[in-house]
Amino acid sequence: MPRTKTKEKILHVPTTHEQLICMGSMPMYAKILLENSGPKPYTEFLKWLIEKKFFKDVEEKVPIKKMAADFKSDSAKVTKWIKDIYQGIFELNDEKPEIFQRDGEFKVRLIARYFDSSCSFALSLPVLPREFEQFNFYFFRGVVGTDYFWVKKIQYDMEDDQVNILVWLEAGFVNKYREFALDKALFQGWIGSSDVYHKYPYELDKELKNLYKD
Repeated sequence: MPRTKTKEKILHVPTTHEQLICMGSMPMYAKILLENSGPKPYTEFLKWLIEKKFFKDVEEKVPIKKMAADFKSDSAKVTKWIKDIYQGIFELNDEKPEIFQRDGEFKVRLIARYFDSSCSFALSLPVLPREFEQFNFYFFRGVVGTDYFWVKKIQYDMEDDQVNILVWLEAGFVNKYREFALDKALFQGWIGSSDVYHKYPYELDKELKNLYKD
């Protein structure tokens, strides 16, 4: 019996500098991590990064080797610490989403994906985004590989008199004609919902173009 060929996943592998820039784009998240975590191997380094403002004011890219020398450490440790800090913010956000949200604003959870990379993050927004609106969030780049998204859908879940608002983000820029064509293909049964879930956007685009050819 022939084996089913396993599809190779397309996953984003971030650089250390990419993760550093992501944290520098939302420095308050690093401060929240520092204030709500116990002692960690990276604690003093994190304090130092916050003092340095994640090198946002430096025009040229600061090499990890120089960063390590300035902190009187080695490059391997600094590389690991940056990765652990960035990951630690997501883990804390998942455990205690409320400390990343402000009263008086809409408390939402963003769910973003790009190919096979995905992430979610709880935060608060002054207004609720609407379907098809553009949503740029550099902080996600270190996980999914892009910071440009559009709003795919808004989902409201009611439980115990609480409303959970989920904002689903798709990578890239929206093409409304393409989305309407996809909805029609789903309605007509020309494309199955499993195709939408398992296939990459460029694969669906090829199918849609063939369906609507001429």
